[in-house]
Amino acid sequence: MSEVLETVVDPEVAAWSVLVAYTAGEGLGFNRAFLLLAEGGQIRGWFGVGPRSREEARELWADLRQRGVLPLDRLTEPDLEAVEAERKRHAATLAALSHDLVTGCGVWRRAFIGRSNHPNPCVRHWVAVLDSRELVVVPLMAGSQPWGVVLADNFVTHAPAYHGTLEAAETLAHYLRAALERTQLLLRFQEEKRRRMLAEHATALLDTARTLAHDLKNPLALAGGLAREIMSAPTADRESFTRRLGIVATAVTRAEQRVAELVAGLASRADGISLGPVEVGALAERVTEAFRPLAASRQVRLLCYHPERPMMAAAAIPSLERCLENLLANALEALGETGGEIQVAVRDEPPWVLLVVADNGLPLPAPLRVDPFAGGITTRRGGSGLGLASVRTLAEAMGGKVEYDETEPGWVRFTLFLRRWS
Repeated sequence: MSEVLETVVDPEVAAWSVLVAYTAGEGLGFNRAFLLLAEGGQIRGWFGVGPRSREEARELWADLRQRGVLPLDRLTEPDLEAVEAERKRHAATLAALSHDLVTGCGVWRRAFIGRSNHPNPCVRHWVAVLDSRELVVVPLMAGSQPWGVVLADNFVTHAPAYHGTLEAAETLAHYLRAALERTQLLLRFQEEKRRRMLAEHATALLDTARTLAHDLKNPLALAGGLAREIMSAPTADRESFTRRLGIVATAVTRAEQRVAELVAGLASRADGISLGPVEVGALAERVTEAFRPLAASRQVRLLCYHPERPMMAAAAIPSLERCLENLLANALEALGETGGEIQVAVRDEPPWVLLVVADNGLPLPAPLRVDPFAGGITTRRGGSGLGLASVRTLAEAMGGKVEYDETEPGWVRFTLFLRRWS
């Protein structure tokens, strides 16, 4: 029985297994058995095994003999549907067995036989409900408090319960208590694990939503800023007008791509970022060019330096674009409406390809200097504090890193380190 209970993970299966051992002919041989558990101020009927009447008993035992069934052989592979059926079959009896924990009820230390004239009201109640001549009562204690009780009787055969049988019943009941405590602890653990998984999933969705909102802001701000410039200062130059509209359309398209990328990334979260050879100079020029009209409208000089020869890095184009967009948007915010200069540079420093964004605006506020990439800190109204944290996450996902410095007076510099493609 102890070996069977070591593998049980369901409390009802544990109760069914032990009560079958109580009632099986090759077990303790009782006609029926019930488990009651103490909950609050009541001891409540929880599970039962065995026939409900003498007629049902005769039919059940005749069927078992005819089919040659030994109930203990079934314990290693319990039929969960049969266990559930047994619980439902005894539901009315279990409800009737429930009783308030009055003084002295359930505090017995050893198994005993109860009869209709027993001094304790709980025992008299159980004897009356079960219509038992002799009711075996096996108490289960938790320190000085009642934990539960197992009831068993021979209401059909009227076979007596011997001292050795009581001792065996106590032993099985204690195995049952240990198994129930273990399975209940396991269920609480599984519930806590499920709750944590749900919380982590909700956090991941929230982080994704925040990242989505932040990463959409840059291309949409670019498109909106340029659209407002076109509206406020219409130009008769068709070629310039068309070029600017093209930048707006590209920015909107980039916003749509961001949504698709983030959704795909969430769907295949475990796959990571797929890296390939990326020409960093061309990418830097393309993203910088998209920001140039918005920079010009704010009197900001935007420069991009990169070697004429290709600078190939191991990266993912969408991720690298998001990094550069974040850094450029932050630099524009730092310069405000007063003007200034932003420099984008691509350099080769083996084994790295460096992508540098520097501006001569205000230095980083004190809260950000400790760790600009920690996330959750923003000095701008309506800011999310996710931009630089997102840059670090994406850089590390590409096998690189990002650093910040203000070593050159008057300049704030962020440097992306990308591994050279080989």
